[in-house]
Amino acid sequence: MKGYIALTTVLIILPLLLLTGVDSLYRNMTTLIVSKMTYDLNILESNSETCLEETVYKIKRNRTYTGTFDLSMNDWICTIDVADKVDYPGVKIINIEAQDTINGIYTFTEKELNINTDPFEISNT
Repeated sequence: MKGYIALTTVLIILPLLLLTGVDSLYRNMTTLIVSKMTYDLNILESNSETCLEETVYKIKRNRTYTGTFDLSMNDWICTIDVADKVDYPGVKIINIEAQDTINGIYTFTEKELNINTDPFEISNT
């Protein structure tokens, strides 16, 4: 009789332990994937700030600059569009589309640049 109790206990506990292990593995893999995606997005946002700095530098050299240009590195590309804000002289709207060419991540940033002040003022629109 004791053997049946032990066998029944093993047959009940073994699947529970197996399910617990599979669930733990699934949760850890999900956490790892989400963490990697968050890291990649943070890197792309940092690269997008580089594009913003290049745009401000370009506008500082030519205050009347408007138009679109691309900035690319090994694994990311930025497309920057600079336009004058309607009815606000000396204020420019900067749209930055950054894309990670390896991971397919995309981010969009829109900033407002006031060139009437020294130093220039950057703000979110």
